[in-house]
Amino acid sequence: MRVKISLNLLRWLGVLGFVLWAACPRAKGADNDYIDHALPAEWAGGTVPGAESDALNARWWSGFGDPLLDSLIAIGRENNYDVAMAARRIEIARHQVGEAQSAYYPNLSLNAGWSRDRVSGLTTATPAPAEVMSSFRGTVDMSWEIDVFGKITSQVRQAKAEVKVSAAEFAGVELSVDAEIATTYIGLLVARGQLAVAREHSVSQQRILDITKTRHETGLASKLDVAQATTLYYSTIASIPLLEASIDASVNALAVLLGVTREGLPSGVLSAATLPSGMPPVGMGTPADLLQRRPDVVQACRSVDAAAAALGIARKDYLPSLSVTASVGTQAHSVSDLFSDRSFTYSIAPTLSWTIFDGLSRRHNAAAAREAMENAIDSYNLAVITAVEEVRDAARKYGCTQSYIDYIDRVVQSSAEEVKLSVDLYKEGLTAFSNVVDAMLNYLTYQNTLVAARGQSIDSLINLYKALGGGWNS
Repeated sequence: MRVKISLNLLRWLGVLGFVLWAACPRAKGADNDYIDHALPAEWAGGTVPGAESDALNARWWSGFGDPLLDSLIAIGRENNYDVAMAARRIEIARHQVGEAQSAYYPNLSLNAGWSRDRVSGLTTATPAPAEVMSSFRGTVDMSWEIDVFGKITSQVRQAKAEVKVSAAEFAGVELSVDAEIATTYIGLLVARGQLAVAREHSVSQQRILDITKTRHETGLASKLDVAQATTLYYSTIASIPLLEASIDASVNALAVLLGVTREGLPSGVLSAATLPSGMPPVGMGTPADLLQRRPDVVQACRSVDAAAAALGIARKDYLPSLSVTASVGTQAHSVSDLFSDRSFTYSIAPTLSWTIFDGLSRRHNAAAAREAMENAIDSYNLAVITAVEEVRDAARKYGCTQSYIDYIDRVVQSSAEEVKLSVDLYKEGLTAFSNVVDAMLNYLTYQNTLVAARGQSIDSLINLYKALGGGWNS
């Protein structure tokens, strides 16, 4: 029920309104950072030394020393549709701030028209002739809600908080796209590296097959040796089409990430085959740095601010609203009289309205807003602890892949020696051909494993930078 009240009654209702406003749920204070658990002072176990310059971290991919990767990420940032949509969401949020701020100003409207009315003469006790009236009119109307109690200010504050949420979301999308482009590019190079290994082995296996055929023709080898050599050769050849399909899939995925067709990719993509040898330095900083460096953590924190602002709006519903409506215009039977003194009309109506009872609707609305803010706080804390663990996992995996590469490299060297020795012994008739087959299969497997391990090491470094927030700083 909305009522207009006298000045004396307003004083007493003011006390009642303040009590109701003070009793409704409130947001936490501005000094509370919403974190439930203290973060560790430093990283323990699995840390990666390196530069801690945000300028270096923000362009982490440049440390690989691959100009093609640099250009791919630049194109992706410019053309990727996910990045473009995230940028537009920032603009939408900014326009919503302007929409909220427009409530500070009065609304003006212009109306003009003509009307003709016929009034019955038989509606009174004494019959009278029917009366016909017509008139032209024009008015300028104004309505204005004055922000006495700060409700509009709270709405503007919430809209500005949503802009910050969208800005953090944009940074997160951009970081994810950067990492996905780099990971897809590395996957492409790994597949090409394994394709080169398969082709190299197919050449050597073809030579072995020719040797076994010659030895069989001279009676020095059995038909079994030829069959085993043939199986070994074609098993390697059979892997080539699948690797070529994987390469095509990676190229097509890059095209989508870059927002272009396959034909629009830089020419180097179709020929690049060497994995980056350089490893950019990693500036891990401290766990507390994630609160500013991880876009998803920043976004979660700003979502709390937006929810707190929404709670503030709900609290303002307990207070009265002051509005002014006014109209000025002219009305006359003839157009020529519209601008005469007697045709001038106006009205002004200041109104103080206050909801006294609403079936506890405002109480429930404020409680729901408070729960929404608590939910946002929980999401923020989840984002924080997830970020910390993701960094630890990525750092640990990166360190382990380095050790893994060292060991696999030794295995490859030993396997190459094993192939050489087994072939030499076979030529001299001192070992069975099955030993040659086993040695060559192992060598192929270990070489592919080494190529994949180098790709995994780079991927783990990319994931570490992504987990750290890519050097982005609010």
